Amino acid sequence: MNELKIENGFNKFLVLWTGELISNIGTGLTAFGLGVYVWLMTQSAVDIAMVEMAALLPMILLAPAAGVLADRYDRRLLMMIGDIVSGCALLVLLGLMLSGEIQVWQICLCIGFSSVFSALLNPAYKATITDLLTEEEYTKASGLMGVASSSKFLISPILGGLILAFYSMEVILVIDILTFIVTVIAIFSIRKSLAVKPQSKKELNFSRN
Repeated sequence: MNELKIENGFNKFLVLWTGELISNIGTGLTAFGLGVYVWLMTQSAVDIAMVEMAALLPMILLAPAAGVLADRYDRRLLMMIGDIVSGCALLVLLGLMLSGEIQVWQICLCIGFSSVFSALLNPAYKATITDLLTEEEYTKASGLMGVASSSKFLISPILGGLILAFYSMEVILVIDILTFIVTVIAIFSIRKSLAVKPQSKKELNFSRN
């Protein structure tokens, strides 16, 4: 019975991890594609730096607060809010691009808004390990999470280059928005296993690493 419970917990983690992997690839696609898009639009390294700062700075600054929220509130809800609102911000960005009148400041605003809510996702996602897995499975799960995190740097640039060679930045945004939908479905499918529960000091330290 215990072995079955452990197996089910890891299987549910794999569902969540698959959604996160797909979402990270989509995020990496957008980051890569926007760099190329802004360069073709303005040919300014400063503008590219501004977009990158808008994408990264909120996640860095909000990481401590997001960790506290992940410890105290429903992680499922935080993860779903983070994905849904981030996807909405990308929808606005897509609409601006399709209008043909987009400015760099609008790109920064949309991508920054998306990044603010993405900051809610990462700590809550990591903390679910303590909900779904046994202590013996922590190391294996941590390795898989590392693969998901690095996918945006290893897989996304290759895919992004191929997509931009045949299509446009708008296609990349559509793909990224669809990856958010996949992640929300993955979270919803295992929602009963993501109940909030008190954590020990050891679990809190692990979830924040």
